Amino acid sequence: MDNNKLDAQLRRDTATANGLQADKALYAALEDDLAPLRDEHAANLAKARQLEEAVMGDDAGTVTEQKTSAKALLKPLAYRLAAALQGYAASKSNTDEDLAGRVRYSRSQLSEAGDASLATMVGALLKEAQPLAAPLAKREFTAADLAETTRLLARFEQKHASRRLSEVEGSTERKTLIALLRRNANLIKEMRTQLKAYENSPTKHEVWLRFQGYTKLIVLGGGGGKDDPDAKKPA
Repeated sequence: MDNNKLDAQLRRDTATANGLQADKALYAALEDDLAPLRDEHAANLAKARQLEEAVMGDDAGTVTEQKTSAKALLKPLAYRLAAALQGYAASKSNTDEDLAGRVRYSRSQLSEAGDASLATMVGALLKEAQPLAAPLAKREFTAADLAETTRLLARFEQKHASRRLSEVEGSTERKTLIALLRRNANLIKEMRTQLKAYENSPTKHEVWLRFQGYTKLIVLGGGGGKDDPDAKKPA
């Protein structure tokens, strides 16, 4: 679960906790059934907020910035390396008839490649470049450029692996935060079941609409709001 989704759920849980407290008098008849769910939800949210800074900094901070920086420096070198290799492959001095096919990476392919694909492409180009330092230097790709490309690729792969570890496998804190937020999502579903009796009520319909409003999940930068799959949109 990426940080945009974690942030969205934290904001949703905060709005839910605040809304439930503000509306207590409006659903007083259901207090005995809602109170245990509301209290557990609030306790989970408090624990989640304690973990928020450490977990959210994991992805949104230095690791991502360093990976982005390495990628930005690596791409121009990859363009030049590919061009130099392709120039040599097409030259009269090249005796490897298959080389052109192995280094046929266009600028647009390198530019648009995802992280894993870019690393694979640059790694393949570097492998071909190692025994060709002299002909590449003639095409403005020097031994220093080769060394720098190798260094940046290693740095990029390390930062990419670190980011994947924090997002996919996750630290203990991230796993704990995700578990708390998932439990709260289930608690919201249970509360929705209790309040559903108000959906078509002539006197309490507004309570249902308010609950639907503050429990709506909105992922910023992710294409707008996302309704809980178990939630029925207000009429």
